[in-house]
Amino acid sequence: MLGLFCIFAIAVCGLAAVPAWSVLLAAIALASVSYARHHILFRRAADLGLQGSIDHTIVGSLLNGLIASAVAYGCGAALRALSSGWQ
Repeated sequence: MLGLFCIFAIAVCGLAAVPAWSVLLAAIALASVSYARHHILFRRAADLGLQGSIDHTIVGSLLNGLIASAVAYGCGAALRALSSGWQ
């Protein structure tokens, strides 16, 4: 539920014309939620010596969060542009 709230919040930021750097904050929030949900698996993998895989997974999660945040912000900005009549 927190992940959906982060995506909704960044879409509202796009609608409200909040500066675009807020996309980075939302991406970090999404990656943090993902890490919080899977920290036990990361700990088990670290015990098995799979640190490289953990690093790739965390970077991938951050990249996915960045893409999701940018798309949600863009949708909010597009809705703002449509509602203002392209003025």
